[in-house]
Amino acid sequence: MQPQTLGIIIGGLIPGVLFGFSNVIVKYATSKGIALPLYLIVTGLAVVLVGVVLLFIVPERHVSVQGGIAGFVGGAIWASGMSLIVFALERYSASISVLTPLFNLNTLVAVVLGLWIFSEWKTVSISQLFLGAVCIAVGGTLVARA
Repeated sequence: MQPQTLGIIIGGLIPGVLFGFSNVIVKYATSKGIALPLYLIVTGLAVVLVGVVLLFIVPERHVSVQGGIAGFVGGAIWASGMSLIVFALERYSASISVLTPLFNLNTLVAVVLGLWIFSEWKTVSISQLFLGAVCIAVGGTLVARA
């Protein structure tokens, strides 16, 4: 199997399935009763546990100040987004089947920023990305109206 194909499976397909299960578990947790701050703390503990396990599996141990700060900022942004999802589920009884496609419009943000910041436009098919982005936007619109 090509390394690029493995990268797509390991970094795209498998996480997509895991995130799908995670989203359902978020809805389950809120339906069973957990306050937003405690949900984030429990989730943070799970992240720390996975990080500790990976210390024993992944041999790399390098970190720079810039990398550490970027990791922290990314985590804070992720936690803020998760907070809004949990809040919507708890306060407004939002449907996870409607929210998930909407917050997965993050794909469009990541694509645009990746093309711009990392100059990925040099190595990808812009026409295919554009077509995929249109499909995502149309899908998000349809789901929001469901």
